[in-house]
Amino acid sequence: MKSLAIIIPPRRIDAPMLLSCLGVWRKEYNLKIFSVDARTTHGMTFEHIKTQDLEELYSECFDAIAVMGGAGTKEYLWNNINVIAQLQEFDKARKLVAGIGLGAIVLAQAGILVGKKATINNSVELVIQLSSYGAIFMPDDVVALKWIITGNGKDVEAFAQAVSNWLRTSLRQTIQ
Repeated sequence: MKSLAIIIPPRRIDAPMLLSCLGVWRKEYNLKIFSVDARTTHGMTFEHIKTQDLEELYSECFDAIAVMGGAGTKEYLWNNINVIAQLQEFDKARKLVAGIGLGAIVLAQAGILVGKKATINNSVELVIQLSSYGAIFMPDDVVALKWIITGNGKDVEAFAQAVSNWLRTSLRQTIQ
């Protein structure tokens, strides 16, 4: 069974977004949720999945990583060197790297989206932010390119399905 690491902010997460994704992923994959400050998420569970500290995330144990959105993503995950390092590890290994909503900006900050098409909520501020890291903004709900998936947050289920489809069909397809 494939494994998916999910990174959330310690506070102000978009819980409906996360729960919608978990609804798609929980039956098919081993899921672990990580946060940059597990002390403030201590005891927080989503669909019976306990939140763990980001320091416990080892990329070699997972097939994919997803950064979730929410107001706390900007506050706690943007420019976070530990999150960025994790994303770069997954990208270097050509494992799936996904970001939805404000989580897509974290992928851009990690340098993963330079010269690549990506999506974010179509607000001037966010499009400028995404583009400032070299990404090419697309107004689609979900953009999937090789091992990178971004979602603007409008169609959460389509994002979750894109991640799921990639995990189901990724017999090292990323080498192409």
